[in-house]
Amino acid sequence: MRTSEKIRQAIAERPAGTVFSSADFLAAGTRAAIDQALFRLMKAGTIVRVARGLYASAGQPIDAQTVANALAHKTGERVGLVPAKRPVDVLLVPTSGLSRTVKAAGHTVQFQRMSQRKVQLATSAKGQVLLGLWAQGMKNLTTREIHRATGDWPEDEVDRYAALIPAWLRTAIQQANTPRKSVRIGLSGAYDWSNPNIRDNLLIGKVLEKHQFEDVARLCLYYGVPKVKRVFKRHAFEPMTSASVSRMLSNISKGLRAAQKQANE
Repeated sequence: MRTSEKIRQAIAERPAGTVFSSADFLAAGTRAAIDQALFRLMKAGTIVRVARGLYASAGQPIDAQTVANALAHKTGERVGLVPAKRPVDVLLVPTSGLSRTVKAAGHTVQFQRMSQRKVQLATSAKGQVLLGLWAQGMKNLTTREIHRATGDWPEDEVDRYAALIPAWLRTAIQQANTPRKSVRIGLSGAYDWSNPNIRDNLLIGKVLEKHQFEDVARLCLYYGVPKVKRVFKRHAFEPMTSASVSRMLSNISKGLRAAQKQANE
């Protein structure tokens, strides 16, 4: 079988949208014969030139990731995932190779040189999320942004990337996704919604100000009645609120003493 026929058959057997180079057909003949065969196929309209030394079957859509991977395979560099298609003209792809912009198969791909750690992060969807958070920087990230991006991940998910991300980012993610105190205590409302790191005394004061009995009782069970009473005495509440909380704390104290006495009998 002639070199051109071998190459034509090999191309036909490839999945749609595959990008290839002359190096993929070295078993078909000499390098000169392969180059000549590819040139003739391109001239005949059977294949199209995607980039220098790269080709694809004519009339088949080629995605940007295939282009990026083919270019990386040719140069021996490592690249990350192409971001999901957005209404932008240039797709940014992390690479271990040289920074450059390549136009191929209707795509404009900008390869940006990054460290090995960042390129490795960019090879997975969740790694790209972490890379995006990292790029914002410690001073610009908010707890809400971190939780929105990683809040539904399994507890050990971030540990898989621990060696690739900076320590500050790992700590920030852990803090952002730690259940709020209001959740841990079992309060009926998110008293700490605007401040996930709220101080205990401030949270107790907020709950007492609302003076819902179940929430006050949960505070006493979590922090202990003496601590809740100390915070209560330091705060200036409305007269009606103060009287209501005072009655609640008195009843809760009696109820806890009775329960303790019954448990000891």
